[in-house]
Amino acid sequence: MLTTPRAILGTFVAVHVINDFYATVLPAFLPALAREWDLDYTELGLLSFAFTLFTGVLQPLIGHVADKQGKRKLILSFGFFIGGSGFLLMAVAPSFWFITVVSLLCGLGAAAYHPQATAFVVSAYPNDRGRMLGIHGWGGSVGHFLAPAIATVAIAALDWRWAMVIVAVPIIGAGTGLWAYLPESSPNPEAALKGALGRPIVVAALAFGLLNTVLYSFVTFVVKMLVDEGWAEVTAGATLTTMLFIGVVAQPVGGRIYDRFGGRNLFVCSNLGTILSVLLFSQTSGIVSLVAVGAIATFGFGLFPVSLAIASKIGGDSRTGFTVGIVFGVSGLLGAAARPAVGALAEAVGDIRLALGWTVVFAIAALPFAMQLEKEDA
Repeated sequence: MLTTPRAILGTFVAVHVINDFYATVLPAFLPALAREWDLDYTELGLLSFAFTLFTGVLQPLIGHVADKQGKRKLILSFGFFIGGSGFLLMAVAPSFWFITVVSLLCGLGAAAYHPQATAFVVSAYPNDRGRMLGIHGWGGSVGHFLAPAIATVAIAALDWRWAMVIVAVPIIGAGTGLWAYLPESSPNPEAALKGALGRPIVVAALAFGLLNTVLYSFVTFVVKMLVDEGWAEVTAGATLTTMLFIGVVAQPVGGRIYDRFGGRNLFVCSNLGTILSVLLFSQTSGIVSLVAVGAIATFGFGLFPVSLAIASKIGGDSRTGFTVGIVFGVSGLLGAAARPAVGALAEAVGDIRLALGWTVVFAIAALPFAMQLEKEDA
């Protein structure tokens, strides 16, 4: 049984690799799925919406149940089992609408992870949460950048259906390992919802959610965009891998900066950097535009541990699951809604690059909320 802080942290770094691998792997499948059923950007956006919908809707509720009932291990384990089942069902999908419906299971599984993982890590390191959540985030970034690389190679070597099966295996394995070795959390009757949804957590959720919408709009469509521009699928997947690799550095650095300087200034700087990067992308092409996408990834991933740390501090020991669920839930909902909107805009204007350029609106909308974040003592 895992009991020491280092064992808890190491476990969640490893499990975070798998969780964020499967949360980020769908974009690598989109070109193959588009060929299979002759899908346009609107339909691909709808599939991405379904894939992430429950992640947004259910995280606060699941986080609160875990806070109050003390069933974090149970919720985490079954989340992985459900997510893995979703990929197995997607692998045998006979139609676009079938794969869209069963992809909801993947989002349901992902909804279980971040509130519970944050609670375990913060409980193990209450006075060093930014740095430790940054290290935890490093695992997620490894999963992010491995996802398109492994998936595109598997699709090229086998086909997309067998690649889905390959993705499902480590997900189910992670659930089994957590069930066997993770200690169960204790109930906390004081974890009441009354007063939990205050202004600080709403501001933090909107600041992070709007910026994260920009990041994941690019993550969702960049492979398909490059394939449409004549790139080979493996090369396009490798480009996304490089973009996501940035998070391996950005997340620990972001967590460390949070511990030293607090979250508001970092949020505002990242917000301004995202706005400038999207504008640069919209006005350039080729390598310069890809550098801009890399900058968007740097600013976006750097805020992941910062947002978790802010949410866990607002929630305190009794409401960490709920407040983290609110921040990531709002982010998931906004991102889920934006993907079909960006896809539909791409079809309407006939240019996915132009549609992605318009995501600067989300970054501009996030800035007032970032500026309203409460100033913290580092």
